[in-house]
Amino acid sequence: MDLAETLLRLARSDAFSERARAGTELSRFAGSDAVDQVLLELLLDGDNTSPVQDTAEALIKRGDRAALRPFAAAWNRADSAKDDTHLTEIADYLYGATSYGLWLDATDPQRTGLQTVLATLLDDQDEAVRKGAGSLLSALPSAR
Repeated sequence: MDLAETLLRLARSDAFSERARAGTELSRFAGSDAVDQVLLELLLDGDNTSPVQDTAEALIKRGDRAALRPFAAAWNRADSAKDDTHLTEIADYLYGATSYGLWLDATDPQRTGLQTVLATLLDDQDEAVRKGAGSLLSALPSAR
C-alpha cells in the first residue's frame, strides 16, 4: 500500500487528530479525483474544526491550482450555507487560512500569488470550484 492510500484511510479515522494529520499530508497529493474528494470532506469536517484548519492551511501553503481547487469548492459550499452554523464556522476557518497565503504573497517575491492562482480557477470545469474562486476573490482584500 502506498502513502496516499494510507493517508486516504487515515482521513476517515474517528480520531480528529488523525484526520487533521491526513489532511496536511494529503495536500501534497492534491490533483487526483480521489484525493480531492477526501480533501473536500476534510475541509468540511462535521465533527471537529482541527481537520478543517490543518487541511486548509496545508493547501494554502502549497498554493498551486491543484491545491486550491478543493479549497475553492469547500469555500463555495461553506459560504453558500448561510443558515448552517457549522458551515458558517468552517467558512471562518477557511477564510482565516487565506491570510497565511496573503502573508506569503506579501513577503516572498517568488510566490505566484493566492489571488492570481484563484483567478485561474474562474474557468474551471467544476462549477463549485468556479463559484468558490469567484466568491473568495471578492472576499479577499485587493491585491497590493
